[in-house]
Amino acid sequence: MNYTSSFRRGDWMNNSVPRILKIPILAMYYDDKHENLTLEVELPDVRSENITLIMHENSFYVKAFSKTVEYMGAFFLDGPVDPEKAIAVNNKGMLTIRVPYKESFMCARNIPVE
Repeated sequence: MNYTSSFRRGDWMNNSVPRILKIPILAMYYDDKHENLTLEVELPDVRSENITLIMHENSFYVKAFSKTVEYMGAFFLDGPVDPEKAIAVNNKGMLTIRVPYKESFMCARNIPVE
């Protein structure tokens, strides 16, 4: 069953056990050449068919559910990416998204901390 169509029909209300709503934990980092961005989203016990992922060039939205938990979050990215080239893999509840930057990530600079 597609989560989006199930949500629209209101089937989620027929669940006898209410789901807990959580914001997923996110790790975001770029590769050594500053060409690709990797996002790791923790979605414990969530199967791939229960994940909705929407990516824009500067943000992404994820909505997912397991039997007892519903995850939902929208996050900004650190630079413009090419969402057409994004690859997403769910491995036992760890959603890994790899996407190339649109341009070299040269606008960042190191800031010394005193």
